[in-house]
Amino acid sequence: MVSLLSNKSKVLIMPKNWRHLFLLSFLMTQLMHFVSPSPCEASVEKRGALWIVQNDKICLYVDPWRGTLSVRDKRTGIFWKQPDKEVSLKGPVFRDIRQIPEGLSFNTTLPSLTGKGVEVRVEITISSHLPQIFMGVDMDEKGKEMESFYFLEPFIGNLERGVIVIADYCNGHIYPFDDFPFDSWGADRLDMPWLGICDLAKGWGYALIIETCDDATLYFPRYQINGKKVVIPRLRWEPSKRKFSYKRRVIYHFVDKGGYVELAKAYRNYAREKGLLITLSEKMKENPNLEKLLGAADVWVEEALWKEDASFYLPFALEAKTFGVKRMLIQGRSLPENIAKVNSLGYITSEYDVYTDILPLEEGQEDVDPLHGRIPDDVVLMANGERMPGIFAWDTKLQFMKRCPALWVHTAKVNIPKVLQKYPFRGRFLDVVTAEGLYECYDENHPLTRGDKRETSVELLRYVRSLGLVVGSEHGIWWAVPVIDYIEGMMSGNPAHFSWPAGQLIRPKSKEEEFSDPFGNKLPKWELYEKWGIGHKWRVPLWELVFHDCVVSTWYWGDATDFLLQAAPEVTAKKDAFNILYGTIPLLWSRTWQSNRDVFLKSYRSTCKLHEVIGDKEMLSHEFLTPDHDVQKTLFSDGTMVVVNFGEKPYKLEFRGQIYLLPKNGFFVKGPKIEQRMTLKDGKVITIIKAPGYSFSNEEGGEVEMEVLGEKKMLIRVGKGKEVSLKPKELLPNWNLSKTRIFSLDSGGNQREEIRFKRKKDAILLGPFSEFTNLLAKCD
Repeated sequence: MVSLLSNKSKVLIMPKNWRHLFLLSFLMTQLMHFVSPSPCEASVEKRGALWIVQNDKICLYVDPWRGTLSVRDKRTGIFWKQPDKEVSLKGPVFRDIRQIPEGLSFNTTLPSLTGKGVEVRVEITISSHLPQIFMGVDMDEKGKEMESFYFLEPFIGNLERGVIVIADYCNGHIYPFDDFPFDSWGADRLDMPWLGICDLAKGWGYALIIETCDDATLYFPRYQINGKKVVIPRLRWEPSKRKFSYKRRVIYHFVDKGGYVELAKAYRNYAREKGLLITLSEKMKENPNLEKLLGAADVWVEEALWKEDASFYLPFALEAKTFGVKRMLIQGRSLPENIAKVNSLGYITSEYDVYTDILPLEEGQEDVDPLHGRIPDDVVLMANGERMPGIFAWDTKLQFMKRCPALWVHTAKVNIPKVLQKYPFRGRFLDVVTAEGLYECYDENHPLTRGDKRETSVELLRYVRSLGLVVGSEHGIWWAVPVIDYIEGMMSGNPAHFSWPAGQLIRPKSKEEEFSDPFGNKLPKWELYEKWGIGHKWRVPLWELVFHDCVVSTWYWGDATDFLLQAAPEVTAKKDAFNILYGTIPLLWSRTWQSNRDVFLKSYRSTCKLHEVIGDKEMLSHEFLTPDHDVQKTLFSDGTMVVVNFGEKPYKLEFRGQIYLLPKNGFFVKGPKIEQRMTLKDGKVITIIKAPGYSFSNEEGGEVEMEVLGEKKMLIRVGKGKEVSLKPKELLPNWNLSKTRIFSLDSGGNQREEIRFKRKKDAILLGPFSEFTNLLAKCD
């Protein structure tokens, strides 16, 4: 065993148990005599065998003989080190070291997937002003065939409460080291191309930003550090069309406080530099209809999902408007005149579309359409010479094939203009595009690398948006942000943690039901969904911390707000609470309007009035207010604060000298334009919502909702029950009570008979009503 302490001509042989103490002593001696560079300056120097690269925030030590890196964060004193290695007597692990501007380059051998060594050149530089280290790996012969190989080992720190921070096909998780559920993850399928390590107790950590994530896989080896299990991500670089092809790059960003929030904000800054941070406000300048998405419930009309519905679609929209659903993204096809009418209500009309999975052209069909193509010519050709299968329709036993993404845009150009010529849709939902991973195509007529596949997907979304449509897709990913408006699925867990039969759109009848996928594989049970899919203990809004003001998020349609009303009705209230906390919108199905209208309206009111105000605002922070993570808080850039209690026990919140008792899934929201809360008062759950031109309250026992339509007109909705008191002047100070007249409305919003009422000072007394009643008040 040997330990190198000065340079390659002086090697000291030592017992193994002395090695680490001696090296630490040496490093500390060096540090005591080292003067940090001034701000906005990076320096490189060699001290003995060690190379030191530093700025005023962090210091990188490069040990060529061991082939290890370590980082000292000067702001905290914490060391981040790679796993220890023994020194080789054959020579240094890092060879031919050269000094380059703000860093070093060297040759080294990295292990491949099969254990063979791969010769590469590594460049490491440091930012002049940020706590960032840039690493690149390159080969002289980029066109030479290669096999997968591992990058440099990850950094490990002494963490008190260490977690993995990752947007793993969902808004985000912080997984404890001792309960991390994955062994690997495709870097191309990270929702954002970064993940992190942080200490929940101290707030320090680092983010690994994978700049070239198209051809990479993350592995999560387990280590034992000071008796604790530690999970650290390690990269494996994959070939691109069997070759290295291009330089691979990563960035390490270190934080001294703020934990996962600070890591997310570091990536937000990176995304801004790369042109990814296109906000909703900017997008609205191109498409004013996008404003109607703020505060809109995303609703799938089941009757109009796969066919043109002439019976339910329009009556549903008219009723929803009358019952107070101000904005809605309504998904489904009806008669053109019905769609035009729904547009006039201020809703965004849209429908399902898909270009990824195809069947053969039907007899007599000359051109392709979304579900049909030329098989096998249009199908992805895999590296093994076989054509790629697509989805398997479990109910019809049909095997689809995977249309090559190089052909998506052409197919869309053939299809969508024809649709819009007949149906005046304002939006379009493109399934799969942002939900599936990257893959290659080896067909010479339409070849694709994984990077090409990503760029082609962006091109498809950009084309659809160029038609003036509000564009959404399934799930979502970082590269789509500039060309997409909303995402269905970001609020849900990853595929292993959706509600268990989500992919087949089968609604469970109980938590005990078990399901299989179309290929007979058992799906995860309720317990995993409860823990990771809808569990609040380890969920964090990483995506919203980065992109909340750029894209609108909601649930996966097979994990919708109301999807589990029969098996687990309590989940709906919890999803509302998540929407409130994250400032996102609900996803609902039309059948709930028919069978559980109160549930539908409650979800809409609780979430959409808030989103209407903060949907285009940056989420500044998220934090846990209690050690058990039951109570959480978010803050938005307009000053709106949200507190939600997911716990079983009521939470006592003190705000500006007042105490508010939040029940399970209760909330407290305070902002410059909105105030809403669900609290306990005398043992009853009270909900109050106040926004510009709007108010809702059930404090007096019955539900009372008022919405301003103009200076002399407002809608009033009253629940069944007791007499209620309304104060129109609280919404419109110039309201003339003496000229007030009130009329009942039918379900389509048409005015019926005039309603008698009483006045008491500045209040109007109405009711009681035997059922939920829609009213129109005028004072002209």
